[in-house]
Amino acid sequence: MPDAQEITAALHSIAQDFSTDVIARQKRSELDPADFKRLSQAGFLLTGVPAEQGGLWQGPDKSARPYAEMVRTIAHGDPSVALVASMHPAVTAFFLGVPEVDDAPAAWAQQRQWVIESARTAWWGTVTSEPGSGGDILRTKSVAKPHADQYLLSGDKHFGSGSGHADYMITTARVAGSELPELFFLENKDEPWDGSTGCLLTVPWDGMGMSSTQSHAFRFTDFPVTKAASTEVLTKVAPVTGQISNMLFTGVVLGVADNALAFAQSKLSGKTATMRGFEQSEWVKCQNELWLAEQAYEGALRAIEACEPDAALTAVRCKVTCAELIERALSRMSKVVGGASFSKAMPLAQWTQDVKALGFLRPPLPLAYDQLLG
Repeated sequence: MPDAQEITAALHSIAQDFSTDVIARQKRSELDPADFKRLSQAGFLLTGVPAEQGGLWQGPDKSARPYAEMVRTIAHGDPSVALVASMHPAVTAFFLGVPEVDDAPAAWAQQRQWVIESARTAWWGTVTSEPGSGGDILRTKSVAKPHADQYLLSGDKHFGSGSGHADYMITTARVAGSELPELFFLENKDEPWDGSTGCLLTVPWDGMGMSSTQSHAFRFTDFPVTKAASTEVLTKVAPVTGQISNMLFTGVVLGVADNALAFAQSKLSGKTATMRGFEQSEWVKCQNELWLAEQAYEGALRAIEACEPDAALTAVRCKVTCAELIERALSRMSKVVGGASFSKAMPLAQWTQDVKALGFLRPPLPLAYDQLLG
C-alpha cells in the first residue's frame, strides 16, 4: 500500500494536470467522475481506512497534517474537487474516531468495520446541514422512525457537497425516545431525485464560490437510512472530527491562497519596483496576511500533534482565522494586480469567491464563533 508521501506526490501530479485547464474548470457547475477516479487510483480513499488495516488513519495527532496537505495539493488543481474529496476523511472519521463504545460494543464494531471496508472503494460525503440550523448538526429538526431493519428519514437538508458523487452520505435526525440527535447514513447517488422514492432535489447548488461541488439541497420523505449502531458516537467523536474537518477545510483554503499568490507574482513580475505607494503597501499587507495564515495553520497542526486538550477549538480558530486572513489578502491582491483580477479569462476572481464560500461555511462563521466563545 502507498504511504502518505507517495499519495501526496501522486496527487501533486494530478493537480498539475487539473491546473492546465483552470478557467474551464472554474466555469463548471458539476463534478467530473473521472477526476475522482484518478484520486482513488492515487490512494486517496485510504484516508478512510486505519493504518493497521493497510490505510492511512492513525488518529488526529498523526493524520491531521498529511490529510490537510493532501487536500491542499488537490486544491492547487481544482478547489471544488478538493472540497468534495475532503469530505471522505472528514466523514469516515465519525466511525474511525470512535474505536469502542459502551452502549452497543459488538454492533458498533461490526458496523465500523463495514464502513472501513466500504471506504476502500466508495466515496463518503455529508448531507447534514439544515435550513435554520446555523450549521449545527445537533439542531436537526429531521426525524427518523424505525422501519424493518432500517429507519425512514423525513426533513429538509442542504449543503450536501458531492451529491450525486458520494456513494454514502452521513446525516443526523431525531428518533422518538432519544434525548440527542443520532447519526445516520444514506445512499441517494443513484436514486431518482424527483421525490418518487422519498428524495426530492429542492435547490440545485448554484453558489458563486465552490461552484461545481454539487452541494445540493433535498427534502427527504420516509427515505431509507441506516442508523449508527451507537447512540454515543456524536458526543464521543466531536473532538476528533473538530480537529480533522477544520484542518482539512483550512488545507483547501490555503491551497487556493497558494494559487492566488502564484498568479499575482506572475502578474507583478518585474513591476514591483515601479508600483505606486498604495500598491506597495497593499502588496506587503497581503503577503503579511498570507504569512500569518501559514503560522496559524502550522500552530494548529502542532497543537493537534501534541494532543493538547483544546486542540479541537484551536483547529476551529485556525480555520476561521485563515479564512478571514486569506479573504482580506485576496482582496488586497486584486487591488494590486488591477483589472486582470476581475476578468473572466483570469482565475483570481473565482478563487476569491471560493475562499469566501469556504470561509463562511463548514462550520458557518456564527457557529464557529459560538464554539470559540463557549
